[in-house]
Amino acid sequence: MDLYKPFVSTAKNKKYSVYVMKEGKKKLIHFGQKGYQQYHDKLGHYSHLDHNDKKRKDLYYKRHGLTSDKSSAKFYSHKYLW
Repeated sequence: MDLYKPFVSTAKNKKYSVYVMKEGKKKLIHFGQKGYQQYHDKLGHYSHLDHNDKKRKDLYYKRHGLTSDKSSAKFYSHKYLW
């Protein structure tokens, strides 16, 4: 697997996974709760759950805030699902 390239997760309740480097070690991060909608799935495997509602997207960001931490599930969820 390539670092920073998301793929469909094998975790029971997660949509995607990605390998990242954290403190010099490769770490697997799962993100995106299965069954929940998102604004727009940029990877396409769960695009049937897209709601494309700008107001909901804005409220999501208001609730969760922004992050630039590339070793967090939140970062990848924002990048690929919201």
